[in-house]
Amino acid sequence: MTTQAEKAAVGRLGEDLAVELLTSQGWRVLRRNWRSPVRECPGELDVVAVDPDGAVVVVEVRTRRGSACGTALESVTPGKVRRLRRLFAAWWSSLPPDDRGPRGAGARIDVVAVQLAPGAVPQLEHVRGVG
Repeated sequence: MTTQAEKAAVGRLGEDLAVELLTSQGWRVLRRNWRSPVRECPGELDVVAVDPDGAVVVVEVRTRRGSACGTALESVTPGKVRRLRRLFAAWWSSLPPDDRGPRGAGARIDVVAVQLAPGAVPQLEHVRGVG
């Protein structure tokens, strides 16, 4: 059985790998692990970043060590996307207006799926615009 500490370590590794991937492609990370202070909108955004085109992107990182419970991408359900949209709006509204950047650059939700296997190089898949 996997402990909470082991799950947290796997999740942290996946997020670190995802951030390495994004920054190597010219992305600028604005925030990691932002937790909503709004009781009516609980949850966490894994990564908030700006892509090379200037769009603000919430990146959901899903890390798996196997596929017995489905793939990392399959775990991003329509309900999860709705929750991410609400969290994105809460994060955005928490910013002072001067920190919101230029208008018109766009915003979206992406997923980085990280597949880990013993003795193998981690596999990362970046899916843009899931919501």
